[in-house]
Amino acid sequence: MSVEAEPKNKIWEFLNSKFFLLLMGFVLSTILGTYLSDRLQMKAWERQTQLEKERQDYEWKREKKFEILRRKLDEGQNTLEEISDLINLRYYRLQNAYINIARGNLNAANTSWREYFKTVEEWNVKLIINQNKIRRLVNEQESVLFNNYETDNYDLQSAESLHGKFYIVHQSVLDLLRCLRNSNCQVTQSKKDEVNQLLRDLDYESDAFIDRISDIFLTRTLDLESLR
Repeated sequence: MSVEAEPKNKIWEFLNSKFFLLLMGFVLSTILGTYLSDRLQMKAWERQTQLEKERQDYEWKREKKFEILRRKLDEGQNTLEEISDLINLRYYRLQNAYINIARGNLNAANTSWREYFKTVEEWNVKLIINQNKIRRLVNEQESVLFNNYETDNYDLQSAESLHGKFYIVHQSVLDLLRCLRNSNCQVTQSKKDEVNQLLRDLDYESDAFIDRISDIFLTRTLDLESLR
């Protein structure tokens, strides 16, 4: 055997030795294990990043949805307050007209009635709009209790809706005013007492209606707050 062949044989023997195979197995398993570990960590990081992004997107959409609903509820609250203010204003001016009539002050009665009738015009213009707002913000039942078109009957004597109740008292006060304007007509105490009672009942009914729709709307608001 030549001197050059001897190192080659030793290298070959080393390459085929159990030690080398064990060493190669260790090296390969270390490299492969490191690769797999890095891949698993990368996949876990990507998954965690994706989950965090999805969570943030969900929270953002949830907050955005809540903000929109919150804004709508704020607008709804303002709308119901405007309706309530109009109800109270119409009652106040109708009562004021009655007081001047009951006192027999024709000039003051005419002035207060003209002022009151401006509110009636605003009421009638907004009637269907406000009815639809109550339906949307509160419920169908309360919108019907606000107006059910019963005043299409001009001889209405008994009303279910708030609009109908205002109509009946409106006509009763107007009858007193017409009598006051007529020198041949006398506004009797019994008639004044009758109309005064109608006004007191209307005051109770209008307050009850306002309280009811406000409470229902408040419940919806509290239900929304609980979703946060």
